[in-house]
Amino acid sequence: MRSPSRVPTRAIFGAAIAMAAAFALTACGDSDDEAESLSYALSGEGKAAKFSGPESAESGEAEIAFANETKGEAELQLIRVEGDHSAADVVAGLEAATRGKPFPDWFFAGGGVSSTKPGQTKTVTQVLEPGTYYTTNVEAGVPDPKSMVALEVTGEESDQELEADATVKAAEYTFEDEGLQAGANEIAFQNVGAQPHHLIVAPIKGDATIEEVQKAFAGKGGGKPPIDEKGIQTATAVVEGGESQLVDVDLEPGRYAFICFLSDRQGGPPHVAKGMVKEVDIE
Repeated sequence: MRSPSRVPTRAIFGAAIAMAAAFALTACGDSDDEAESLSYALSGEGKAAKFSGPESAESGEAEIAFANETKGEAELQLIRVEGDHSAADVVAGLEAATRGKPFPDWFFAGGGVSSTKPGQTKTVTQVLEPGTYYTTNVEAGVPDPKSMVALEVTGEESDQELEADATVKAAEYTFEDEGLQAGANEIAFQNVGAQPHHLIVAPIKGDATIEEVQKAFAGKGGGKPPIDEKGIQTATAVVEGGESQLVDVDLEPGRYAFICFLSDRQGGPPHVAKGMVKEVDIE
């Protein structure tokens, strides 16, 4: 995963990468079982900040709350690993991914909670698959392995689907949206592609075209992207193909660019450079 210049590190793994509000569980999958509640917190400052949270969970639908107890923006990006891999292994894999190099074959984006302001708590709903998940926050740069906690998810693989009144589907290299409206939206973000994706929402300035936005982020526009940087929302964490999240996004009337800044698992340029930018008009 590689971030273009002037894009915050959170746009890579959960905030522009790697911005969702507090959620209530109003949309369920195909099961009548209640979602498991998992609560995480990040406290301390800079490299000394550490996560706290559960060490085990059952597979299936989960409501994940993240409390940012630091003085800066932070995120809870989960990394799912296959096999026996340590937190240090995850950091090495993350460093490669953020430079646009190939992902390790055991390293997968596991969802989580996108960029959260100091003192605030956000919640998302997603389906957890069996495996080991590590907590990461790249808002402050490459994380320290000592800052992480590991979550062991046991049980069977799930075929649950998350539903909401509004839907954003991500694939290579496009977005499709349905049901979005002005105000508060609960969105089912569905990655229907094969590559990892996330959703960045950026207000478009003035009469700028979506082509001008795409060219600027691809380094072909000769200037800053014509977007309102103060209005950028990292709506989702990073999710792998075939997975989804329920997130809340507030949208004022206007024109927005939906953007993905991630790279393919095989490495290469960010998806925005491959045309993964879409204009969405909210009336």
